[in-house]
Amino acid sequence: MPIDHFLRAQIALSLAALCCSNAFGQSQTDLTETQVNPEIDAHWQLPEQWRVLGYAGLQQGVDYSYQQWYAAFGLGYQFKRFLFPHMQNIDPDKEHYWLFGLGYEYLRTIQTGKTKDENRITADITPGFRLPGEFLIRDRNWIEFRWINGAYSTTYRNQLSVEHDVLIEQFHFNPYLSAEAFYDGQKHSWNEYWYTVGIYWPYQHVFMLDTYYRRENCPTCTPAYWNTVGLNFNFYFSEK
Repeated sequence: MPIDHFLRAQIALSLAALCCSNAFGQSQTDLTETQVNPEIDAHWQLPEQWRVLGYAGLQQGVDYSYQQWYAAFGLGYQFKRFLFPHMQNIDPDKEHYWLFGLGYEYLRTIQTGKTKDENRITADITPGFRLPGEFLIRDRNWIEFRWINGAYSTTYRNQLSVEHDVLIEQFHFNPYLSAEAFYDGQKHSWNEYWYTVGIYWPYQHVFMLDTYYRRENCPTCTPAYWNTVGLNFNFYFSEK
């Protein structure tokens, strides 16, 4: 597919996602809210295909009393590197067929005057595949062992994503789409779904900006629906 046709398709898909979510939100005005989500991520590549990841961020409601601070730290192992010719990804995790991770996350949520503290132990397995045409498909399987104000619960998350490497006169960027489903172990049901469209903007091998729009649907939550605008600042370091 020519690059200009691909970009037009991406723009059309993004507009369609935004229009659909806005239309859906208008039909459920009392249930839909908007939030912004800035985040900073630090990736440290270690020898022997190990990496350390740390991140911190804020989810802030717009015209709604909601604020969530979070921070996390994790260790990952990358297995079996892609060897065939392709555009190199700035994130070493995405240069391997398999990623195994283990981490800890702390969250503090303040909503309508009530405070909730949460501790999580997380484990994830992510297979990835390179397809012809510079496409990358990944399927992240994530388990959260959660203690919310001392009460234990478990959540399983499955995220399927596809991204495409685009190079225009030495300018490299990656449009992407993802869909994520949540299984609540306490409620024994799939109760939450996230749909994301965004673009990664890498700079050399040290920095990448991630801009995205995400629609969050959770009929059993309050509020039930979120429109989220995100901005992630990713920094990459290496022992080499």
